[in-house]
Amino acid sequence: MVSLICRVCFRAKLFAVKLDEYLNESPARQITAKSAAKAVQPPLTEEFTSSPCILMFCAANDQGIARDQSFPAACAGTKHIFKIGAAEASGAVWKWVGDPADVDFIFPGHRVVKDHPNYSLETNCDILTGSSAATAIASGLAALILYCVQLSARQTEHLNQQQVHGARTVTMNDYKTMKRHGRMKEAFLALGTSQASGNKYVEVWHVFESE
Repeated sequence: MVSLICRVCFRAKLFAVKLDEYLNESPARQITAKSAAKAVQPPLTEEFTSSPCILMFCAANDQGIARDQSFPAACAGTKHIFKIGAAEASGAVWKWVGDPADVDFIFPGHRVVKDHPNYSLETNCDILTGSSAATAIASGLAALILYCVQLSARQTEHLNQQQVHGARTVTMNDYKTMKRHGRMKEAFLALGTSQASGNKYVEVWHVFESE
């Protein structure tokens, strides 16, 4: 999944943590809430501790119509977590995601090429399917948006130093507010979503595809 995040935003910096797991009644692997809460505490680096806002993404459990009781997906009703489902190439929700209304957005997650060595045929590539892959892509997009806003804010500072006026400005305050759940959700929607998916499938090519 790391490669998918960095493929979308090559400037992303990753901080990996290992969470405690146990087998639930299903039985299926389930992370513990305590270890998850500890993991999102600001790491002991100045760069991260200076930013109290944390955007949280989690994947749908891909169990079809069964009620999603996995953690943290089951907490997505708090509206402070992005719950991501997998989409097929057509933009339709992948059948195992279940009810599209239970996810905030859907991203490519069906037969996603993880590694494409020397542009080989798909049969020789590492293929991923599932909402976890879609969540990695969504996280990468959020990182890319933050990077673009930060870069624009730095440009504004440079123009101010050069006493250039009249340009459209993006400030570091915009960058800070973009780290909040509500503002990132607005950014995803502003990129464009398909009506057929109930405005769940983010059509990024409207903004990022070169002409």
